[in-house]
Amino acid sequence: YDAMYTSVDAAPCVRLLTKDGEIGCSTEGRVVGVLRLYDEDHDDVLTSHSADDKIAIVMPESLFNQSTVKQLDSSLSLAGIMVLANEKTKPSSYSPDEATPQSFMAKVRGEPLYEWNPIGERDPIIHQRYGFGIVRVADADAEGVRSKALLNEEKRAKNEFVPYVAEFHYPMYAKGNSLACLEEATCLPVGGFSVWTTLQKLNKTLNKDIVLATAMMDSSAFFHDLAFGASSYQSGVVSLTAATLALSKPLLTHTCPNATQLPKQIMVALLNAEQFGYVGSRRLARDLGTELECNQWSAKFERPYRTCLNPYKPNTLYTSLNLTNIDTILEVGQVSLEEGDTLYAHIDRSDPSPDNIARSLAFSAMISANFSGGTGVSVTGASEQLPGLPPSSIPSFVKEKRDRGLGGVGYVSLQNHNTSFTNPYYLSRFDSNLTASQVDSLCSTAKIIAKTLYATAGGPASDTCQAEIDANVDCELVSALFHCLTQDFNCPLVNKYSGEQDEGPVSHYAGVYFLVDPDRIIGVPRFLNRLLAESLVEHNEYGSALHDAVDPVLAFNYDKDKWDISSEVSWGGNASLLPSMLFSESNWAADIGTRLYRREDPFVQRLMLGLGVAITVLAGIGGYLFRPYVIQNFKT
Repeated sequence: YDAMYTSVDAAPCVRLLTKDGEIGCSTEGRVVGVLRLYDEDHDDVLTSHSADDKIAIVMPESLFNQSTVKQLDSSLSLAGIMVLANEKTKPSSYSPDEATPQSFMAKVRGEPLYEWNPIGERDPIIHQRYGFGIVRVADADAEGVRSKALLNEEKRAKNEFVPYVAEFHYPMYAKGNSLACLEEATCLPVGGFSVWTTLQKLNKTLNKDIVLATAMMDSSAFFHDLAFGASSYQSGVVSLTAATLALSKPLLTHTCPNATQLPKQIMVALLNAEQFGYVGSRRLARDLGTELECNQWSAKFERPYRTCLNPYKPNTLYTSLNLTNIDTILEVGQVSLEEGDTLYAHIDRSDPSPDNIARSLAFSAMISANFSGGTGVSVTGASEQLPGLPPSSIPSFVKEKRDRGLGGVGYVSLQNHNTSFTNPYYLSRFDSNLTASQVDSLCSTAKIIAKTLYATAGGPASDTCQAEIDANVDCELVSALFHCLTQDFNCPLVNKYSGEQDEGPVSHYAGVYFLVDPDRIIGVPRFLNRLLAESLVEHNEYGSALHDAVDPVLAFNYDKDKWDISSEVSWGGNASLLPSMLFSESNWAADIGTRLYRREDPFVQRLMLGLGVAITVLAGIGGYLFRPYVIQNFKT
């Protein structure tokens, strides 16, 4: 921090937009503020600073919440806020999300509102708009930033000049709402790519019933770069992936058919952008069983593996599956457990279809009766008093089937909680790891998932078959996969399938959706797609597939090169009628960032100006007095 300008390693809050307006953070160009320390020992900033002077608040993570930010914003002229990381301590609980997660989508789906996340904020910080920068300073830089702010406080206490300032540069180009910025091409839809596969070959003519298993691939946080989501929802991704790989292995007992030979097809989907209106599941449900009219094919691959460029689809394998055939859904949600804890099988007792409720109750009872306790993890039905499902991808498929008149479906959402979340850090930067026993529990959960899918697809429920499936679940892989997805993405397992990555944990924020060549899709979707493909290609002949996770309300206009509202959506130009919040992320400048520097004392500036003037005057006087001598001795 001795250089004139020092860049700060920090994760920023950025501008998102919805159909209703702006959320997140933005600055108008470069904004400079004097560093002020705000903590338990320095809490007088609200009374000791002029409201007209721009300031940059430096505060510990323990004080960063919606009520504190609201108080600072209403009392001061903020250039920005710098939240200091402290990897050694974290609060006992914190969630920046609302108590009723994704409440808007619950209303769209006709679901009763329920506080699954009781520690969530009534006026959640994750949904607010801020006209200044907010960054979370990395642990390595936190002490340096704090020391500069502390020196400023010491100077201020002595009525001396305070030298250190911070510059926030986070100009966001999108203004208004998602409809406006998509029209102006100043933002992109929040989204990405889901990953799906099947245990058997794709054959539409066989018309097999489908057992669908899902997990949410993405997470979120106020600072998107820190959306680690260890419990919500990487615990589910790891367990379901391990179960899928176990089912791809052959069973040796002749009375136990392989999962590739069962009467029903097992389909697995790791869904992206679910934290932003269940985008991945809604898109996949909408696309299954619909005809694709491709106007331009990519020349890279043969059909059905081929990419359609207009309308863009990374591959067209999904056209071999039909939504009608999905008769059972198993969702794997937050499933990390401590020793002795229980998994809960949730169903929706408010489902308007009595047939769906009956099927779901039977499915839940089957799981609890046949697979509870055998691996050290018990499963029981969730409370009958609950009004519906916790935040879930399941209704995307149930609603789509109901709207199209495609019949009923039984479903269960497996969760580690009953009436409310047990995760104390839901959608928070603190949801970064699990205990050793919780990681171990993921292997037990993977065994329950694998046996449930096997039996539901028509496999024998004998002790012999169950024991073989248990043995095929690789607990070392579970541990390695969890480590890669939450602690260090540049791990040997990821390197094997996706090459070298940046060191450290990877963010599971969905990101923005691009129309991109499948070979250029990177990150977690690329890794999981290739991991599954290696084990499954010999069974289904294609391995696994990527599917676009972009809001089905949107359609890309190839003539205008921008996103429009799909012609299939009835909204009459009234945004309130859109069945989605329509999240988008603003475009921004390439050089965004935060930096510190030391400004000069005005006294020194005045002194230097005075010296400059004095030197100029003396030079003039000297020249005038020296002029006769020059004329006399250098006359030409």
